[in-house]
This record gives sequence, C-alpha cells and structure tokens, in this order.
Amino acid sequence: MRPFERLPRPFNPSRFRAGGDWNLVGEAAFRKLIRTIIRHEHQKNPQPLPVIIFLDGDHTGQPLKALNSLVDDFLETSGIVFGIKDKSVPPRPPLRYEQAEILHYMADQTGGQYLAVPPPLYSTALEMILTQLHFRYQLGFVPPALDGKRHNLTVELTPEAKALHEGLRLKFRTAYIPVRETPEWAR
Repeated sequence: MRPFERLPRPFNPSRFRAGGDWNLVGEAAFRKLIRTIIRHEHQKNPQPLPVIIFLDGDHTGQPLKALNSLVDDFLETSGIVFGIKDKSVPPRPPLRYEQAEILHYMADQTGGQYLAVPPPLYSTALEMILTQLHFRYQLGFVPPALDGKRHNLTVELTPEAKALHEGLRLKFRTAYIPVRETPEWAR
C-alpha cells in the first residue's frame, strides 16, 4: 500500500464565505476529492485497494442521497474508509435534513472503522488500521447478476469455525454493487 504524492488533476481553489450556499460548495468539493482518489486507483494496473484514512473530528453533514451515491462509488470497488478522531470531541448530534458524521457513515458502510482515541494514541490507532489492512482477506464470489444495484451482504463463520476460533470478530461491508466494468465516472 503506497499513498500517492499528488493528486492526478489539480483542483481549482474556492474562496470560502460563511452563509449562503457555501456548505453545498464544500460538500460538492469533498465528493469530488473522494471520487478523484478512487478514479486514480482505478487507472493503475494492477488496481490497488483504495483505502482512505481520515484524521478528523467528523463534525460533518451531507444530504443522505448525495452521500449514498458517494458510498456506492466505494461499493463498486474494494475500497474501504477508516478514520481516527480525538476521543474528547463529542459526537455530532443528529442533523435535521442531513446525515451527520459522514466519515463515520462511510467507514461503517465500506467495512472500515472510525477510532476515537486521545491524540497521543493516534499513531497506535493508525498502526491498528494498517494491521487490519495487512491481515485482511478478500473473499470473492460470482454475483447472481451484474446489475449495478446495491445488494446486502452477510459473512458468517460456520459453526465448526466459530467453535475453533472463539472470540473471532468478522469485519465486512454490509453491501456491494456488482458492475460489469469500470464505472463511467471513474474512467
């Protein structure tokens, strides 16, 4: 796993102003950044596992429909989201018209994890994430249809495996989207 040093395409900076529709501008810029990262990974050969690790308090919000569209982009790949936040930062209360804590939501939807630790333990949290990625297994299967739609996914141990590996915890994404080829937005 190697991070890329620079974004493949430059972004045009936007001036931030409080009020008005600037929240919408920020939300759109965030979605564009994430899609640029996934697109960049799609263009490599062999395609690496797109992993995004956020270091953020996650006082965020986005309309759920737009956020689910972004999560779907991850579910069309093997991409996964993780995050680390300062344990002393309280969770954001639910928002009236948006999904709060979008980074937590993305981590949960992609089978990742968002860790809350004190700042002196950030490096330990990052080590835990990298260890999870290092010991990760990728299971493959042939989906019943390559329909580009979201499908639920459950992974369980057999009763024999449960008895043999007592206390083992499985982490997996709860949905997938089977696609025939690289999505158009990622080309």
